[in-house]
Amino acid sequence: MHVRGRNPVASTVLALIFIGSLLGVNALGHPQNASSQAKSSDSSKPTRHDSVDVVATLSSEEAAEGKLNDTYQSIAQQQKKGPCTAGIIERYRSEVIPLAEKSAFNVPKNKFLFLANRDIGNCYLAQQNFVEAEASFQKILQYLPVWPGTDDSANPVNLRQIATAQMGQQRWQAAEESLQKSVSLFDSQIDKALKSDNEFFRTEHAGNLRGSKATSLAYLGVVYVREGRTADALKTIELAYAEATKPNVSPSFISEVVQIGRSIAQVTGDRDAIAKWSQRS
Repeated sequence: MHVRGRNPVASTVLALIFIGSLLGVNALGHPQNASSQAKSSDSSKPTRHDSVDVVATLSSEEAAEGKLNDTYQSIAQQQKKGPCTAGIIERYRSEVIPLAEKSAFNVPKNKFLFLANRDIGNCYLAQQNFVEAEASFQKILQYLPVWPGTDDSANPVNLRQIATAQMGQQRWQAAEESLQKSVSLFDSQIDKALKSDNEFFRTEHAGNLRGSKATSLAYLGVVYVREGRTADALKTIELAYAEATKPNVSPSFISEVVQIGRSIAQVTGDRDAIAKWSQRS
């Protein structure tokens, strides 16, 4: 299942601005519809325990999670309103992280350390502080096995976030390796989803995974351009388009891939590619 991060519209716009700056062209079009990312679950919003009747029957672990959630949500809601400030980062570090670290329960502890560090990393990305962003996303790797689990789509998404921070530092080889790992993990998750007995997993969930894999492939195409590997860049962005146009993939993913594809084609100067991508929508 997918762990929700930033608002999909804001996330996509930020990514396209960043990709455009890396390519030296305008890759920004109209904002995407926030229609499909993470429909399968809403894991970044852990269940609140507001009812007095419910609180009376909570286990100690559920009560601890509820307290952590209340603290986390008060900051996460502020972050969503934007822009992400140093004050928001400090609140995660002074309020959520210490409380989570003191938790006697392993799952709530790792859950909110994951969420807080992910959101801090996203703040740093928005500020283009790529070194600190990468450090936050790398830190997530120690919490992810406990929550939400290595088989969750948060795993390859986090690798893409690491790659984005590495791209911002112009560490192209490192970014390439992170994105290749991201794509490989998506492949195994897509295969598992398609073989599921659950229709939702075979359709909508598989579509979300394919769309996110397409984004990782598109970013990999950008890396290849910056490494001077134009043939690989054009081949990879074609793979991204093929993935994004498969069944049950949201149009928002297709739009993102097309905008990046157009930019890559322009940078390579390949007339056939420019003509092909200009006709795609």
